[in-house]
Amino acid sequence: MRQLIWSTLAILLVVSPLDAQTRTIAERLGYPRTAKLLILHADDLGVAHSENAASFDALDKGAVNSASVMMPTPWVTEVARYAQAHPNHDIGLHLTLTSEWNTYRWGGLAPRDQVPSLYDLDGTFPRGTDSVAGRAKIAEVERELRAQIDRAYAMGIRPTHVDSHMGALFETPELFGTYARVARSYKLPFLPFLGGPSAANLAQLTPNDIVPDAVIMASQKGTPQEWLKYYLDAVGNLKPGLTWIGVHLGYDDAELRAVTVGWDAWGSTWRQQDYDVLTSAEFRQALKNNNVVLVTWREIQKAMYPTP
Repeated sequence: MRQLIWSTLAILLVVSPLDAQTRTIAERLGYPRTAKLLILHADDLGVAHSENAASFDALDKGAVNSASVMMPTPWVTEVARYAQAHPNHDIGLHLTLTSEWNTYRWGGLAPRDQVPSLYDLDGTFPRGTDSVAGRAKIAEVERELRAQIDRAYAMGIRPTHVDSHMGALFETPELFGTYARVARSYKLPFLPFLGGPSAANLAQLTPNDIVPDAVIMASQKGTPQEWLKYYLDAVGNLKPGLTWIGVHLGYDDAELRAVTVGWDAWGSTWRQQDYDVLTSAEFRQALKNNNVVLVTWREIQKAMYPTP
């Protein structure tokens, strides 16, 4: 039996001594100290129509309450139209410096001659985060991140947060520092890690930052039965505080199979299984049984940057 591995990691927030003694994240967001707060987040909007359609359906049904879009991808215009039609939905930006698929490629939004260290020789972003960590110049990273955020606003998307595609911006303290600085300059909360927190990165958090205590994302493929069990177990094991569960939603159709060709993990079958579980009656019931409170990045944004 294949094991589905979860990354569930608690982190200690950098807060002032007074806040550490008196106010938890839940309390800062207006909930009891013991509340189990959860963000159910759909990644990778913009990659394909299938990805968008499944994610929009899940958002409309309340099966997820957060999503983020990859601004350099081909189907981003569809996301922009959806965001404008649903201004209260929690849609952020999945800041993108990689292009991982075998035959389906993209580059960035800043002028290419101004960010040459971000590109492979074929004129697209690299497939792996190691290339970003090894050669991307920090000034060029910042230029590209700002181009992606500015394009979102220009297209009518009002992002509620930012996160990092494939965790590329968590790879080094310099990349993370740039990511956090850019996010704060736009008054956007941000996801702080995937896979494992870095002490050097966490040291750059400020007392005003509100970030999840724990991050959960499947990292190995399983059968549909295993898939459901591990998601239900993840909900059953939630602790008081703020948890983020990241999923990748899509329909296992010809389009998404072509996009993800050659990939087993995170392929079209994976994304269909994520959709099936998150929209299932069993998953909804698990949330109720465990007294889970769904919160959004929009709430976090308001707490971090209150309107005068």
